[in-house]
Amino acid sequence: MRTAAPITLLAVGFLAGCQSTGPQVGSSAAQTEEEVWAIRCITLRGPDQFAQAEAYADALRRAAGLNPKLVQVLSDEDGTAVFYGRYRRRYGPTGAAEQFSPDNLRDLETIRKLRFQQAEVWPFILASMDLLPTHRSQHPEWNLAAADGYWSLHVAVFYNTDTMHSRRSAAEQYCALLREQGEEAYYHHGPVNSSVYIGTYPQDAVTEFRREDPLTGVVDTALRIVDQRMLEAQKRFPESLQNGHRVYEVIRDQTGQVAQRVPVPSFPVVIPKAQRQAGPASGK
Repeated sequence: MRTAAPITLLAVGFLAGCQSTGPQVGSSAAQTEEEVWAIRCITLRGPDQFAQAEAYADALRRAAGLNPKLVQVLSDEDGTAVFYGRYRRRYGPTGAAEQFSPDNLRDLETIRKLRFQQAEVWPFILASMDLLPTHRSQHPEWNLAAADGYWSLHVAVFYNTDTMHSRRSAAEQYCALLREQGEEAYYHHGPVNSSVYIGTYPQDAVTEFRREDPLTGVVDTALRIVDQRMLEAQKRFPESLQNGHRVYEVIRDQTGQVAQRVPVPSFPVVIPKAQRQAGPASGK
């Protein structure tokens, strides 16, 4: 069970290392609407992907029940995609929510049921909600996805809430602040969260070991940092912050009473490029 301190998201104080206060990222980032969701109807790849996408987009514009003005074709690292609609995602207290405004379910159902005339082919059957690829980082070279190495140290995560809609900008600004302090900081944007990392380290920087839960007797595998540079980085950044705030893991005794509140520690993660090279068989 995790409990978080109260958060003021219009002017988040981002903490560096183990300090109780730190440099602030201004409220302008929090007030920027940087996330626009849409229905990713189909993604095309190959030399003629744009022409194919335009053909699918024209078909969507003629479909009954859809607004032709909300169909657009955009390209990203996945290929060229046809998108429909513009939606705002509603977020819970920890960013985990799957509700959109306006309601997206009717549009999703309509698009998924479209099929070629006189053929049992549904080209948009895999349509799903996705962010429009419109965010452009000012420092793409700090993206962990392009970094070499095997491990990095996770020190912060940012997610949107009902009052903060710019987790990407917040993560990148925090990354910039850390780099101003001399840290080798990186960011990585996922579908819901944006994380900040410190350093890149070789594969042998972390080892696995088996440990037993003293209360339940369950044995699991845990990670142990053995690389000296990574250990020093973890001393500077012992905690993994959420939206700039310390989050605690509550440990209870056998009677259910709270025995200890431990800040969630920073932890090692496999760098995306290393994950891709290792493949699914690595188990990482």
